[in-house]
Amino acid sequence: MEQKFDIDKIVNYLDKYKSDLPKLYTWDAKIERLAELEVLTQKQIEEINKKKPYEKALHLKKIVGQNLKETYINDKTLFYEICLWIIRDWGGIFTANDNETIKLIESFLNKEVIEFQRIASISKVSSYLYPEKNIIYDSRVAYSLNWIILSENAGQKYFPIPKGRNSKMIAFDLNVLIRLKNISIYQPNEISDLDKKFFIKNLDKQLFIDKKIAYSELNKLIKDISEKLWKDDIEKQHNLYYTEMLLFAIADREVFLDITKKWIELTK
Repeated sequence: MEQKFDIDKIVNYLDKYKSDLPKLYTWDAKIERLAELEVLTQKQIEEINKKKPYEKALHLKKIVGQNLKETYINDKTLFYEICLWIIRDWGGIFTANDNETIKLIESFLNKEVIEFQRIASISKVSSYLYPEKNIIYDSRVAYSLNWIILSENAGQKYFPIPKGRNSKMIAFDLNVLIRLKNISIYQPNEISDLDKKFFIKNLDKQLFIDKKIAYSELNKLIKDISEKLWKDDIEKQHNLYYTEMLLFAIADREVFLDITKKWIELTK
Protein backbone atom coordinates (compact mmCIF):
# COMPACT_ATOMS: atom_id res chain seq x y z
CA MET A 1 0.00 0.00 0.00
CA GLU A 2 1.37 3.41 -0.95
CA GLN A 3 2.23 5.60 2.01
CA LYS A 4 0.77 9.08 2.47
CA PHE A 5 3.08 11.95 3.36
CA ASP A 6 2.59 15.70 3.45
CA ILE A 7 5.26 16.66 0.92
CA ASP A 8 4.81 20.39 1.49
CA LYS A 9 5.60 20.09 5.20
CA ILE A 10 8.76 18.09 4.50
CA VAL A 11 9.85 20.52 1.79
CA ASN A 12 9.20 23.48 4.06
CA TYR A 13 11.45 21.96 6.75
CA LEU A 14 14.30 21.27 4.31
CA ASP A 15 13.96 24.58 2.50
CA LYS A 16 15.73 26.49 5.27
CA TYR A 17 18.84 24.31 4.86
CA LYS A 18 19.07 23.73 1.13
CA SER A 19 21.07 26.86 0.24
CA ASP A 20 23.69 25.84 2.82
CA LEU A 21 24.13 22.32 1.43
CA PRO A 22 27.62 23.06 0.00
CA LYS A 23 28.77 24.00 3.52
CA LEU A 24 26.75 21.42 5.44
CA TYR A 25 27.96 18.41 3.45
CA THR A 26 31.35 17.40 4.88
CA TRP A 27 31.75 13.71 3.96
CA ASP A 28 35.25 13.59 2.47
CA ALA A 29 36.00 10.24 0.85
CA LYS A 30 39.40 8.78 0.03
CA ILE A 31 39.71 8.41 -3.74
CA GLU A 32 43.32 7.33 -4.28
CA ARG A 33 42.38 3.76 -5.25
CA LEU A 34 40.49 5.06 -8.29
CA ALA A 35 43.87 5.51 -9.98
CA GLU A 36 44.63 1.82 -9.45
CA LEU A 37 41.22 0.98 -10.96
CA GLU A 38 41.97 3.35 -13.87
CA VAL A 39 38.81 5.32 -13.23
CA LEU A 40 40.88 8.46 -12.64
CA THR A 41 44.44 9.48 -13.42
CA GLN A 42 46.76 10.56 -10.64
CA LYS A 43 46.52 14.14 -11.88
CA GLN A 44 42.71 14.01 -11.78
CA ILE A 45 42.83 12.70 -8.23
CA GLU A 46 45.08 15.56 -7.18
CA GLU A 47 42.71 18.09 -8.77
CA ILE A 48 39.59 16.53 -7.24
CA ASN A 49 41.20 16.38 -3.78
CA LYS A 50 41.59 20.17 -3.92
CA LYS A 51 37.82 20.55 -4.04
CA LYS A 52 35.61 20.93 -0.98
CA PRO A 53 33.67 17.78 0.04
CA TYR A 54 30.42 18.87 -1.64
CA GLU A 55 31.99 19.66 -5.02
CA LYS A 56 34.17 16.57 -4.73
CA ALA A 57 31.13 14.36 -4.11
CA LEU A 58 29.24 15.75 -7.10
CA HIS A 59 32.27 15.26 -9.33
CA LEU A 60 32.60 11.64 -8.23
CA LYS A 61 28.88 10.97 -8.73
CA LYS A 62 29.23 11.84 -12.41
CA ILE A 63 32.56 10.17 -13.18
CA VAL A 64 32.14 6.99 -11.13
CA GLY A 65 28.51 6.63 -12.14
CA GLN A 66 29.44 6.74 -15.82
CA ASN A 67 32.24 4.23 -15.25
CA LEU A 68 29.82 1.87 -13.54
CA LYS A 69 27.44 1.96 -16.49
CA GLU A 70 30.25 1.34 -18.99
CA THR A 71 32.00 -1.45 -17.08
CA TYR A 72 28.71 -3.22 -16.36
CA ILE A 73 28.48 -3.81 -20.11
CA ASN A 74 32.16 -4.18 -21.01
CA ASP A 75 34.09 -5.41 -17.96
CA LYS A 76 32.17 -7.10 -15.14
CA THR A 77 35.30 -7.73 -13.06
CA LEU A 78 36.15 -4.03 -13.01
CA PHE A 79 32.48 -3.20 -12.45
CA TYR A 80 32.44 -5.15 -9.19
CA GLU A 81 35.78 -3.66 -8.13
CA ILE A 82 34.30 -0.18 -8.55
CA CYS A 83 31.20 -1.28 -6.61
CA LEU A 84 33.42 -2.44 -3.75
CA TRP A 85 35.29 0.87 -3.87
CA ILE A 86 31.97 2.73 -3.51
CA ILE A 87 30.98 0.65 -0.49
CA ARG A 88 34.34 0.49 1.27
CA ASP A 89 36.55 3.46 0.32
CA TRP A 90 33.84 5.99 -0.47
CA GLY A 91 31.16 4.73 1.92
CA GLY A 92 33.37 3.68 4.82
CA ILE A 93 31.86 0.19 5.23
CA PHE A 94 34.67 -2.35 5.69
CA THR A 95 33.06 -5.16 7.67
CA ALA A 96 31.35 -7.14 4.91
CA ASN A 97 32.73 -10.11 3.00
CA ASP A 98 33.51 -9.12 -0.61
CA ASN A 99 32.09 -12.29 -2.18
CA GLU A 100 28.83 -11.96 -0.26
CA THR A 101 28.61 -8.30 -1.22
CA ILE A 102 29.10 -9.11 -4.91
CA LYS A 103 26.33 -11.73 -4.74
CA LEU A 104 23.98 -9.15 -3.20
CA ILE A 105 24.86 -6.63 -5.92
CA GLU A 106 24.13 -9.28 -8.57
CA SER A 107 20.80 -10.02 -6.90
CA PHE A 108 19.90 -6.33 -6.90
CA LEU A 109 20.80 -5.94 -10.57
CA ASN A 110 18.66 -8.95 -11.50
CA LYS A 111 15.66 -8.32 -9.25
CA GLU A 112 16.04 -4.70 -8.09
CA VAL A 113 15.51 -5.90 -4.52
CA ILE A 114 17.92 -5.28 -1.64
CA GLU A 115 17.94 -7.17 1.67
CA PHE A 116 17.39 -4.59 4.40
CA GLN A 117 20.28 -5.95 6.46
CA ARG A 118 22.67 -4.69 3.76
CA ILE A 119 20.64 -1.75 2.49
CA ALA A 120 23.23 0.88 3.48
CA SER A 121 25.89 -0.89 1.39
CA ILE A 122 24.04 -1.98 -1.74
CA SER A 123 21.96 1.19 -2.05
CA LYS A 124 25.23 3.12 -2.44
CA VAL A 125 25.85 1.23 -5.69
CA SER A 126 22.21 1.66 -6.67
CA SER A 127 22.44 5.43 -6.19
CA TYR A 128 25.57 5.72 -8.34
CA LEU A 129 24.00 3.61 -11.09
CA TYR A 130 20.52 5.12 -11.11
CA PRO A 131 20.73 8.60 -9.54
CA GLU A 132 17.47 9.67 -11.14
CA LYS A 133 15.42 7.03 -9.28
CA ASN A 134 17.41 5.61 -6.33
CA ILE A 135 19.15 7.10 -3.30
CA ILE A 136 21.44 5.83 -0.57
CA TYR A 137 19.37 4.41 2.28
CA ASP A 138 21.52 4.82 5.36
CA SER A 139 20.96 5.62 9.02
CA ARG A 140 21.47 9.38 8.69
CA VAL A 141 19.05 9.80 5.80
CA ALA A 142 16.34 7.77 7.54
CA TYR A 143 17.00 9.51 10.87
CA SER A 144 16.55 12.99 9.40
CA LEU A 145 13.49 12.06 7.38
CA ASN A 146 11.78 10.31 10.29
CA TRP A 147 12.36 13.30 12.56
CA ILE A 148 10.84 15.63 9.97
CA ILE A 149 7.81 13.36 9.59
CA LEU A 150 7.43 13.16 13.38
CA SER A 151 8.07 16.80 14.29
CA GLU A 152 6.10 18.31 11.41
CA ASN A 153 3.24 15.79 11.58
CA ALA A 154 3.95 14.99 7.94
CA GLY A 155 2.85 11.35 7.89
CA GLN A 156 1.61 8.37 9.88
CA LYS A 157 4.33 5.88 8.96
CA TYR A 158 8.09 5.93 9.46
CA PHE A 159 11.07 4.34 7.75
CA PRO A 160 13.05 1.58 9.45
CA ILE A 161 16.49 2.93 10.31
CA PRO A 162 19.58 0.86 9.43
CA LYS A 163 22.10 0.40 12.22
CA GLY A 164 24.53 3.29 12.46
CA ARG A 165 27.61 4.23 14.47
CA ASN A 166 26.94 7.89 15.25
CA SER A 167 26.96 8.35 19.03
CA LYS A 168 24.46 11.24 19.10
CA MET A 169 21.97 9.37 16.93
CA ILE A 170 22.39 6.24 19.05
CA ALA A 171 21.86 8.22 22.27
CA PHE A 172 18.72 9.88 20.89
CA ASP A 173 17.32 6.74 19.28
CA LEU A 174 14.59 7.98 16.95
CA ASN A 175 12.77 4.64 17.02
CA VAL A 176 12.27 5.16 20.76
CA LEU A 177 11.14 8.77 20.26
CA ILE A 178 8.60 7.65 17.64
CA ARG A 179 7.24 4.98 19.99
CA LEU A 180 7.03 7.42 22.90
CA LYS A 181 5.16 9.95 20.79
CA ASN A 182 2.70 7.16 19.92
CA ILE A 183 2.73 5.55 23.36
CA SER A 184 -0.97 4.67 23.34
CA ILE A 185 -0.33 2.03 20.67
CA TYR A 186 1.89 0.14 23.12
CA GLN A 187 -0.44 0.24 26.13
CA PRO A 188 -1.59 -3.37 26.70
CA ASN A 189 -5.21 -4.20 27.40
CA GLU A 190 -4.04 -6.64 30.04
CA ILE A 191 -0.70 -7.12 31.78
CA SER A 192 -0.52 -10.64 30.33
CA ASP A 193 -0.28 -9.13 26.83
CA LEU A 194 3.29 -8.19 27.66
CA ASP A 195 4.19 -11.88 27.85
CA LYS A 196 3.26 -12.46 24.23
CA LYS A 197 6.04 -13.19 21.78
CA PHE A 198 6.93 -10.31 19.43
CA PHE A 199 4.77 -7.87 21.43
CA ILE A 200 6.73 -4.80 20.30
CA LYS A 201 7.48 -6.12 16.81
CA ASN A 202 3.80 -6.70 16.03
CA LEU A 203 2.75 -3.26 17.30
CA ASP A 204 5.60 -1.60 15.40
CA LYS A 205 3.83 -2.60 12.19
CA GLN A 206 1.32 0.17 12.86
CA LEU A 207 4.09 2.78 12.75
CA PHE A 208 6.94 1.51 10.61
CA ILE A 209 6.95 0.71 6.91
CA ASP A 210 7.69 -2.94 6.11
CA LYS A 211 11.41 -3.43 5.48
CA LYS A 212 10.61 -5.33 2.27
CA ILE A 213 9.14 -2.23 0.63
CA ALA A 214 10.95 0.51 2.57
CA TYR A 215 13.53 1.21 -0.15
CA SER A 216 11.00 1.62 -2.95
CA GLU A 217 8.81 3.80 -0.72
CA LEU A 218 11.80 5.93 0.26
CA ASN A 219 12.81 6.48 -3.36
CA LYS A 220 9.25 7.50 -4.28
CA LEU A 221 9.11 9.97 -1.41
CA ILE A 222 12.50 11.51 -2.17
CA LYS A 223 11.49 11.93 -5.81
CA ASP A 224 8.33 13.77 -4.76
CA ILE A 225 10.28 15.93 -2.32
CA SER A 226 12.98 16.74 -4.88
CA GLU A 227 10.49 17.94 -7.47
CA LYS A 228 9.20 20.61 -5.08
CA LEU A 229 12.33 21.37 -3.07
CA TRP A 230 14.42 22.10 -6.16
CA LYS A 231 11.59 23.41 -8.36
CA ASP A 232 13.85 25.99 -10.03
CA ASP A 233 16.75 23.61 -10.67
CA ILE A 234 16.21 20.75 -13.16
CA GLU A 235 19.59 19.17 -12.37
CA LYS A 236 18.71 18.82 -8.68
CA GLN A 237 15.17 17.73 -9.39
CA HIS A 238 16.39 14.98 -11.69
CA ASN A 239 19.27 13.65 -9.55
CA LEU A 240 17.87 12.51 -6.23
CA TYR A 241 21.23 12.54 -4.49
CA TYR A 242 20.96 16.28 -3.80
CA THR A 243 18.03 15.72 -1.44
CA GLU A 244 19.70 12.60 -0.04
CA MET A 245 22.92 14.56 0.64
CA LEU A 246 20.92 17.26 2.41
CA LEU A 247 19.16 14.74 4.68
CA PHE A 248 22.50 13.05 5.36
CA ALA A 249 24.25 16.33 6.14
CA ILE A 250 21.79 17.65 8.73
CA ALA A 251 21.26 14.42 10.70
CA ASP A 252 23.71 14.69 13.58
CA ARG A 253 23.83 18.48 13.96
CA GLU A 254 20.80 20.41 12.76
CA VAL A 255 18.31 17.59 13.35
CA PHE A 256 19.90 16.64 16.66
CA LEU A 257 19.69 20.25 17.83
CA ASP A 258 16.08 20.43 16.66
CA ILE A 259 15.20 17.35 18.72
CA THR A 260 16.65 18.88 21.88
CA LYS A 261 14.61 22.04 21.33
CA LYS A 262 11.28 20.59 20.21
CA TRP A 263 10.85 17.31 22.06
CA ILE A 264 9.21 18.79 25.16
CA GLU A 265 6.65 20.60 23.00
CA LEU A 266 5.93 17.46 20.99
CA THR A 267 5.09 15.43 24.08
CA LYS A 268 2.73 17.96 25.68
